[in-house]
Amino acid sequence: MPTFKSSSITNADATPYVPDRANDLGAYARSFTEVFELADTADGDDAIVLRFPATAVLKRISMACDDLGSAGTISIGVHRKNADGTYTVVAAAAFASNINVNTAAVALTDYRYNVKNIDTANQPLWQLAGLSAAPSYGDLFLSITTATGTTTAGTVLFDVVAVF
Repeated sequence: MPTFKSSSITNADATPYVPDRANDLGAYARSFTEVFELADTADGDDAIVLRFPATAVLKRISMACDDLGSAGTISIGVHRKNADGTYTVVAAAAFASNINVNTAAVALTDYRYNVKNIDTANQPLWQLAGLSAAPSYGDLFLSITTATGTTTAGTVLFDVVAVF
């Protein structure tokens, strides 16, 4: 019977040894939790949530929120910061789109693979955002965009695990 190996075992068995991307330079998984109040929003409003190096590998992007009113959908994506301090969308729905936040509170749910497939598990954030190369500006920002505005303010929680 054949023995099948994952890519990390194949790399470890290779001569010479091939380090795995997530283990380069002794990288560690780090957990980030952000809880904030999201105001009543309009269509297309953005909330910048967390900053990461563009080379970070995001392993989990979990989000929960209160019922945000009688209307509203949000998307989870990526923004960049401009030299003047403003933010520009890179990929508004890189991880999730049209999450219904108007019917009831949203239980803590992992959205990391909602849009991206499992083949992207070890891709850096810049690739997940659809960029063709690591950006010179260095950092990218996890964000939410209200595809449809909300009608009530409420608490939003993000729990993200990243490797860098």
